[in-house]
This record gives sequence, C-alpha cells and structure tokens, in this order.
Amino acid sequence: GGKMQIFLVFIASLAAFPVGSTPIRSRMSTLFRGTRMQSSRRVSCAGRIASMIEIEGEWDFWKLDECTRSIEQGGIVVLPSDSCYIFVASIMKKDAVSKIYTLKNIPPTTQKPLSLVCHSISQISEYTDGLRSKSAFKLIKSCLPGPYTFILPVSNKVPKTVIENKTHKKTWKRREIGIRMPNEPILMEAIQGLEFPVLCSSVPKARDLSELCEEGLEIFDSWKYDVDFIVDAGERSDTPSTVVDMTDESGAINIIREGAGDISVFETA
Repeated sequence: GGKMQIFLVFIASLAAFPVGSTPIRSRMSTLFRGTRMQSSRRVSCAGRIASMIEIEGEWDFWKLDECTRSIEQGGIVVLPSDSCYIFVASIMKKDAVSKIYTLKNIPPTTQKPLSLVCHSISQISEYTDGLRSKSAFKLIKSCLPGPYTFILPVSNKVPKTVIENKTHKKTWKRREIGIRMPNEPILMEAIQGLEFPVLCSSVPKARDLSELCEEGLEIFDSWKYDVDFIVDAGERSDTPSTVVDMTDESGAINIIREGAGDISVFETA
C-alpha cells in the first residue's frame, strides 16, 4: 500500500548516495528537508504553526505580499535585517506589541527597550523629534540605511501602546525611542507599502535568550508556535545593531552598545 511505496522511495533515495561518502544522518536531512518544509506550510494553513517562505533574491519579492498582509492584520513576523533576524509587528496593533514583549520575556514594568523600523528618513522625522538640528540630520543620513539603532526623542505620532504602560497603578512614559532603517532590501520591501513604521526586536534562541538565531530553520524550530510568518533569507549575523543615544540636549553622542555598525564614524561627529 501507501506505506510500502514510501519505504521503497526512501530506500531508492539512500541508494543515490555513494556508500561511505555521506553520513546517514546527513543523507536523511537532505532527503526530508523539502518534505518538512512542505508539511509545515500545509499545517500553517490551519493556523496552528507559522508560515515560512524562502527568499533567494529580488525575483522572490512577490512572496512578501503575504508577509506584509500578516503585519497589517496584527501578526508577528520574522524578517532579516542587516545585522540579525528580527521580530516585526505593527505599532497600530496593541496585541501584537504586547506579544513581542512576551516573546522577549520583558516584564511589563520595564520601560520598553524595543525600536521602530522606518522605511525612510522622512518617516523618521515624522515619528521622532530628533532631526531638528542640521548636524543630527546629517549624521543620521550618513549612517542610514545601516546596522544602527538611534535613540531619539519621540513624537506624538507614536501610538500610546508603544510608549506608555500602566500596571499596578504605576505609570511610566518613554520620552525617547530607538529608530532603525536597515540596509536590507528584503525587510524594506516588506514594509515599504505600510503607512506606519513597525516595532522590532532581535530574535533570540528559545532556550537561551542571550544568543541570537542565525538562520531560518533554526527560527522555525524555536518559534514556529509563537509567530505567524517567517521569512528565511539564509544565514544572518548573530551580532545586533550598534545603539547610539542622541537624546542629550547638549548634542553629545553616547554609544550604548557597540554592534554591527562601525563606531568610528562618531569619533569626529
């Protein structure tokens, strides 16, 4: 019957590998990788597991339409950036914003250390008040797109769900927010059609939140039941962006975290 046919196909596939040339485990991985991906996509249609697509180049960008729709509808999406893979969610969807904090195990009493991804300098100007000086505008424009997160004063365009949190009768409000504009065509293509920035945070390994996921199948294995959509664009760095604080009223620039972005550009700033 059907089981016997599957067994015979399995035996024939193993025979295609020269004896002794490839470990059995590797041969089985090669054989079943495509089957595993097809199966995951079938199950995802039932809403129980994340959908996943592979992007190898611009010719695959048409696949990102579904990813963009997922963001618009309040889904949690994983996309590549120019530093590492990131969780992405609409800033207009309260539940999506809350879910990212849950995934990152960030307590609700913690002032939210997440960032916005903007698709242009003009959008950064719209959602922050940090580009009023000519020197700040020139510096940020010279670094973006790139692997930097700039902490800037927030504007009133950012929804309250992103900058405010109320719990146990205590209230805090952020006066600044991180801004990213990665040099990653896949990410930019996915958010280009949105009328708002997206909230983002790096994707950690599920068993060790201090380490970052580097490739799509690893993300799928770790987060397939927690996110809605994963874009696999091959291996990415496990180094996060360089974080630069530009909220000092004196104009001083403070490097909060040295990461993928070169900090030498700030030495003469």
